[in-house]
Amino acid sequence: MNPELDPGRALGPDGLFATRWPGFEYRPGQAQMAALVWTVCQRGGFALIEAGTGTGKSLAYLYPAFCALTAEKEFNGPIIISTHTINLQQQLFEKEIPFLTRTLGTSIQATVLLGRGNYLCRRKLHFYRQNPHLLGNGLQSLFAGVWTSAQQEVGCVEQLGYVLPLALKEKITSEAATCLRKDCPFQQRCFWLTARKKAFAAQLVIVNHHLFFSDLAMRQRGEFDEEGLVLPPYQFVIFDEAHHLAEVAAEHLGTRIDQKEINHFCHRLLHQEGKWGRGWLPSLRQRLVEGVTDLALMQKLIGALEGELIPGLRSLENLLNSFFLTLASHEGLAYSGAEELKRRFTTNLLADPELMRQVNHLQEALNQWTGQLSRFVDSFAEVEKLREDVIFLAEAGHFFSRIAADLPLLLDGGDEDFVSWLAVQPEGSLALRTILYRVPLHLGDLLSNELFTRLYGGVLTSATLAVAGDFSYVKTNLGLSLLPAGACREAILASPFNYREHVLILVSPDLPLPEDPDYTAAVSLLLPPIIQAAGGRSLLLFTNRQQMNLVYTQISPPLSAAGIHLLRQGEEPRHQLLKKFQQTPRAVLLGMDSFWEGVDIPGPQLSNVIIIRLPFRVPTEPLFQAQWEALAKEGKDPFLHLSLPEAVIKFKQGFGRLIRSQTDRGVVVILDQRIMTKWYGQAFLRSIPGGKLMTVPQRELASLIQKWLA
Repeated sequence: MNPELDPGRALGPDGLFATRWPGFEYRPGQAQMAALVWTVCQRGGFALIEAGTGTGKSLAYLYPAFCALTAEKEFNGPIIISTHTINLQQQLFEKEIPFLTRTLGTSIQATVLLGRGNYLCRRKLHFYRQNPHLLGNGLQSLFAGVWTSAQQEVGCVEQLGYVLPLALKEKITSEAATCLRKDCPFQQRCFWLTARKKAFAAQLVIVNHHLFFSDLAMRQRGEFDEEGLVLPPYQFVIFDEAHHLAEVAAEHLGTRIDQKEINHFCHRLLHQEGKWGRGWLPSLRQRLVEGVTDLALMQKLIGALEGELIPGLRSLENLLNSFFLTLASHEGLAYSGAEELKRRFTTNLLADPELMRQVNHLQEALNQWTGQLSRFVDSFAEVEKLREDVIFLAEAGHFFSRIAADLPLLLDGGDEDFVSWLAVQPEGSLALRTILYRVPLHLGDLLSNELFTRLYGGVLTSATLAVAGDFSYVKTNLGLSLLPAGACREAILASPFNYREHVLILVSPDLPLPEDPDYTAAVSLLLPPIIQAAGGRSLLLFTNRQQMNLVYTQISPPLSAAGIHLLRQGEEPRHQLLKKFQQTPRAVLLGMDSFWEGVDIPGPQLSNVIIIRLPFRVPTEPLFQAQWEALAKEGKDPFLHLSLPEAVIKFKQGFGRLIRSQTDRGVVVILDQRIMTKWYGQAFLRSIPGGKLMTVPQRELASLIQKWLA
């Protein structure tokens, strides 16, 4: 390769990029990262890279990937780039890759691939174009816009430029359950198939973590045919936003039964399938009359439909809902309030005779109904006009058969290699949603065996991977610590932003401890003056919904009277709250989990981040509890190896909401004195990129904030 194209040199102060683009900003961390990514592209193995905000990590991994793909690379297949968010996928494809193409004067075959449900289905669009009355009230004008976009070859809902209501999206997007495959008249122009074909032909495929691990789970379980493969074979993966990998991998590599998914499928079959105007099964009678020419067969099918399948499914739906209620009651989850309740179980619940009786009855009903359905579908499988019915009802059979097969497994909590729990969530004003989970306890072992040992190499990067300069937590969590010595290279690259000059960190030692009964009241008294001192412009980060709601109630009157607009998580969708916050002068936003990260608001509109308490996980969280016990059994300190590193990484994410550009300036207020008074507080402070730290009494906070932001 031409030495001038070497990634470390090309991104240097006098390199290719600085020469081609006079305004190009040299960032030492970016050049170092590119050099490291290039090393693993050439030699294999893995790079763990924590790159501070403003490093320019997207270019730092994309450019070496370009170099590898345009040279004689050492591995087969495309490079996969996996991100946590669709937004970052689009940014890489629409901004960074064109920039590289212009710079280098050469291009590669790159594509973005989303989950199937993000693509429009041409057949469904044509159906509703001819039957607009079946769309329902208020959706026809929106549909007209989607139709126009599809005619202009915009086939991905993310490219429409607006958010589709779920009621419309479900009607017009692609799904395996209703796909006619080779029998579809639109197969040659199918948006989903086209996207998938592009991915198989591409040199660089940009996906998100959910799609990546969904594909990995299918491969692991062998649940795919050639048509079911989502990603092409690969040997090199770059994971951006890699701090999310364990959470997403656990979700997809585990097993679950979700009452809401069951009820949704039953609703489509029995009550309302948009295309037919009523349930799929009740509406099938007319299609049988029109499609089956053998009169005796047609009468037999209608008899089975109305005498067995419809009443059988109604009975099955009632049995399933009754079972979920019994299960929740059995585990003592009498639900009240707005919080999700979770209960881990470590024994086989089927040891309870009554529960065993119910499960046996439920399995018999499931097997009987799926058997009836299978025989029913086989009877008209060759009828061309009923092809869509054959496919959808076969999928329904597979769906309910999986429930019958998975149920005993999910109810057996005695397997020490898995964590089993039951969750009950609010669903609407009165309804409840029960979910059974079974997740691998030793996720690292699974990822090491099923993913990392099978790769030539890869990169894992994020602004938050290390804890006080140490990658041990993430390496253990993801199974990278099980790889041979020297397989992982590590780097921590500082942000180019001047935190010392631009960030004031305030801690008040005279607040009660978070466990103190008076803590929430003290915080509620303190917040109004420090928010007013910042002119609103504040993000309040909580770890508990009940505390957030209580604080919101107590600070609303004084802040509203001062002309400050309060926004709270849960009142509107997240993206709408963030948009309102950005557009509203003197606004304050109260949020929990999802607001600790992914909030990117440069400029003065967000000048004050208030961390209510250090984000330690609730010790009763089922997976966390099981991991804690497993570490204790191994003779390790669970606080040091699990609780502390997890909290530090989340704290770093929250801290990182403040400074998003070179010119940003602001304050981080930490209302948890443990960061200064407990021995572990230093782990938090050593993990953030810097700032001017001051420990001051409560009464001085407002004036210091006002002065700093003046």
